[in-house]
Amino acid sequence: MANRRSTIFSLILLLAVALAMFGDLLFAGPTRVLGHPGSDMFLQYFAWREFGFRELAKGNFALWNPHIFSGAPYFGGMQGALLYPPNWIFLVLPTPVAINWTVALHAFAIGAFMFFWMKQRDLSAMASFFAGTLVMFCGAFFPHVFAGHLPQLSAMTWSPLIFCSIDAVFRTQCVRWSLLGMFAIAMQTLAGFPQYVFYTAIIAGLYAALRLIGHWNWRIAAALLSIYPAGALLAAVQLLPAIQTTRETTRGFRLPFQFASMLSLPPENFVTLLAPDFFGQIAKYWGRWYLWETSVFIGIVGVAFAIYATIRCERGTKWRPLIVVCVAFLLALGAYTPLFGFLYAWVPGFDRFRSISKFSFLASLFLCLLAASGLDRLFRQKRIETPFIAAVFAGAAALGVAGWWIASTGSWPGLMNASRASGQSYLFPQLYADTEFIAQSQHLAAMSLFVAAGVCTLLGIILAFARREPRALFGVFALGAAEMFILAHGARATFDSATIVNRDEKHFLEEHVGDYRIMNVANPNSAMLIGAQDMWGYEATVVRRYAEFMTWSQGGDPNQAMSYVKFVRYDPLFAMLRLRYAVGQRGNELEIGDAPEPAMSHLHLVSSYRVLPDRNAIFDALRSTAFDPAREVILESEPEPRPSPSESAGTARIVAASTDALEIEADVEQPAILLITDAFTQSWRAVALPGSVQTNYKLVPANYILRAVPLLAGHHHLRVEYARDALTIGKWISILAMLAFLAALGSCAIFDRRYWSGAISSRFRQVKPRPE
Repeated sequence: MANRRSTIFSLILLLAVALAMFGDLLFAGPTRVLGHPGSDMFLQYFAWREFGFRELAKGNFALWNPHIFSGAPYFGGMQGALLYPPNWIFLVLPTPVAINWTVALHAFAIGAFMFFWMKQRDLSAMASFFAGTLVMFCGAFFPHVFAGHLPQLSAMTWSPLIFCSIDAVFRTQCVRWSLLGMFAIAMQTLAGFPQYVFYTAIIAGLYAALRLIGHWNWRIAAALLSIYPAGALLAAVQLLPAIQTTRETTRGFRLPFQFASMLSLPPENFVTLLAPDFFGQIAKYWGRWYLWETSVFIGIVGVAFAIYATIRCERGTKWRPLIVVCVAFLLALGAYTPLFGFLYAWVPGFDRFRSISKFSFLASLFLCLLAASGLDRLFRQKRIETPFIAAVFAGAAALGVAGWWIASTGSWPGLMNASRASGQSYLFPQLYADTEFIAQSQHLAAMSLFVAAGVCTLLGIILAFARREPRALFGVFALGAAEMFILAHGARATFDSATIVNRDEKHFLEEHVGDYRIMNVANPNSAMLIGAQDMWGYEATVVRRYAEFMTWSQGGDPNQAMSYVKFVRYDPLFAMLRLRYAVGQRGNELEIGDAPEPAMSHLHLVSSYRVLPDRNAIFDALRSTAFDPAREVILESEPEPRPSPSESAGTARIVAASTDALEIEADVEQPAILLITDAFTQSWRAVALPGSVQTNYKLVPANYILRAVPLLAGHHHLRVEYARDALTIGKWISILAMLAFLAALGSCAIFDRRYWSGAISSRFRQVKPRPE
């Protein structure tokens, strides 16, 4: 009973800490939202969530996004996370409020899951609470709030629960705990960021293998091996559309080595374990890459007790976590070690993601585990070794000396210039030449070390006092939580979500109604919020053909196409994408210009065509001065039926439209080709509707990136739709897997009830009646 009370009390404390961090935004005005105004929240995720759940609220489960990239997969890109249960609050709350609640609830959840994991390792409630607070505000997790990374935060949250299930299986020798792991993996998959699913699976496999050493059991091994396949089956409704999307978009490309190696963990960033602001505060971080990808901060108290656990805890407690920490950090170093080249070349998956530094999050989880284990040992034995106290004070002195050296050295500008010269810093280059900024950065780095020295000194004082009064150890919990909370709160940022959409742009587009596209390079995803259609976008899920075309149009190599294209010139072929206006920003002034070429219409009936065998030949033909996209179409195979030359091809119009379909009526006097100026993928198809002269339609690529449907002469009524086959198959797999999961859960519950009922009955039978 006391254990249950301490668990409940600790969870209430974790919730209170989360509310203290975010409470002012949970009940504030309707437009204030977490994230920096230059972050992915501003540029991507706000519009992403608003679009998907707005459509879902109307009863439309959007598989396709017509607002960016001339059309691109939406649900299969995963980051919309429409089926992730915590995201369903977006259906009932305004988007800014729902975002703030999502972040707050996941911050609490990761702390709670870490708490339960530590309890499975038989740590005390206080030590488990300490681990929970460390993870909630650690450098590998909390700075993603600043960056506005909703899917990343959601996916990371479930990692501790996966490791909790592994430890629970070994502790209890009951395979039913594997059900918890299956559930956590399914939720992590649905959360919408597959990179964390992949990396967590690697570290979970390593940890489970280490647990099996010396404790081999075929039944336990089978249970552990079933966790990830079963979790994948539960999440098949998301995974199968994701696989479909991967085949058609840039996510299916092997990333160039230089791009995949970006955002590795710089070795010098290990200093952020102790001093998170050493390379500048997060908004003006001057170190390599981004601070939210390269910070490993777990606090002075956390580091001190992780080292204490490494030295003092029993071998069986520490050796596995230490191996995991070392391996995860080695992987996180990425391109700074020779290992990454081998993994990129030979291990599937490592060539599909950048930012391998994300392994540092998993290393941080096990560092927090070690810190909690060390604190738990100290708390249980209530005896503090003098060498440990001396080492803490020595650490404080070393940090103080380092801070003094940083404050007084003349080498600081050279250190900052080394970061700039690496080509791996995203700070404005002119700031590296600003003497005032250099001086401020040097002062901040020194102060960061002085603060660390101060916290270390306070820790030493508390430990020294606790030698005489053991209750003073509770001050360690307070100091560790306060250190993490204060530094995390300083990295929290918000902005007004109403500023995502430029009011002048919105007003202009409302006055100029039409079925055309715009080009807003600065913030293309805002098109999703105002109902416009942009020729480009900000997201990794770009149709492969479309990315190749856009890269080629800007003078790049289409074989190196990705979702990042630097636009340096206008291409006349943009007219066939219905580009009508280019939108730009000069200072505070909005600039809107007409495209040089008249935009084509959404539907065109074309009677002239030619067939070319490959991409490069098609691109050469498109560049030819003889090519007119309004009169001719380039196909990749002979159309059936073949069009007949005609001056008047006929008429075509859109009867109804949704995100995933167009209903079209057309009347043609001669066989013709219906050209649809939207992005093509193999998942689009044309279906005959009643009243159509043609019973079967074939949708084919046109001009490499658009859609075409060959038509017979006569009246046509057809629907062009994005195929839902993968979603349907995945849905039924998930339903069957869920039924099996619930059946297994139910059988475990029945077994537990019978077990406890029998144990209690047996206990009563053993009690003999007292003699009268």
